[in-house]
Amino acid sequence: MDRGELNHFNKKKQMKETEKICIIDDDEIYIFLIKKSLSAMGINNEVISFINGSDALEALIQLKTNNEELPGIILLDINMPIMDGWEFLTEFRKVNIDTYKKIPIYIVSSSIANEDFEKSKTFPEILDYLSKPVELETLVSILNF
Repeated sequence: MDRGELNHFNKKKQMKETEKICIIDDDEIYIFLIKKSLSAMGINNEVISFINGSDALEALIQLKTNNEELPGIILLDINMPIMDGWEFLTEFRKVNIDTYKKIPIYIVSSSIANEDFEKSKTFPEILDYLSKPVELETLVSILNF
């Protein structure tokens, strides 16, 4: 099955230039490359990044508690230490962070396991499953600039 077919919601939204981009991934080189790529493409949105789901969840809860702007999109890795992507999604649902703003989530993973792809279909928050490395055209497309 072509993994690009997951977009089972077809709910793209126009991301505003003022919205934050959240990257949850333990690969700091990948985070650096995404930030550099965005900057090179003239996308100057604030990027917040976390190396595990636990740190990300804590920060998102804090943003909501302080009535601060939540990210406009989350790029989420699956395999991370402390709290992996699946655990993050489960906890994210429990704390209702995005009750007033539905945050689109994209899985961005090097995992080629079909089980992960199939599992991603069980989370309505996930708009697509993208394989690393993500091409610049794909990144621009999901940010919808």
